[in-house]
Amino acid sequence: MLGQRTGMKVSGFWGWSDELGRGVVCVLALALIGSCGSSGPKRANIKPGALPPGVTLTGVYHSPQYGELHLVQNGRQAIGEYKQEERRGRIQGTLEGDVLRFEWTEHRELVTGKPLVTRGRGYFQFIRGEDGSDYLVGEWGVGEDEVGGGPWRAVRLRNRKPTLSTDRASSAAEEEKGDDLDSPGSAGQGSGGF
Repeated sequence: MLGQRTGMKVSGFWGWSDELGRGVVCVLALALIGSCGSSGPKRANIKPGALPPGVTLTGVYHSPQYGELHLVQNGRQAIGEYKQEERRGRIQGTLEGDVLRFEWTEHRELVTGKPLVTRGRGYFQFIRGEDGSDYLVGEWGVGEDEVGGGPWRAVRLRNRKPTLSTDRASSAAEEEKGDDLDSPGSAGQGSGGF
């Protein structure tokens, strides 16, 4: 019979007494839970260097996996948007030297009207290639993890200016506002009085 031995007072699964077995299982379960919870989010082990003088990350970058990334840097902050087939996403982060650490949100619409939203973190390191091209090389993670999801590599497209959805919304609002000011009977100020 399973767990019983002749001539011994041991019973239960694997020859343990029921009390001892429960105690060992509880200790192992607590150790496993403790080790899973105490490690914290996974971060990239990368040391920031200096950006070349006069360089910002502002630009349009192409990635085979994620399409075009329109990225705008303002001081140490940067925001960007990307779109590739059924996925569209947004990143927002802080630059330290040549490393941008960011949070991302992605909407992926495999079924029309039912987008799947995922979030995570990631990083890019700016690299100027020997060919003179500018690259963002990094990785993304899911949830609070900065790594573990996969690589993200992109090359800056020359002579392209980034546009974000907030820029397009602002431009449309300004055009609409300007149209009202330039319409007949608008006190003839044309440019809003500036």
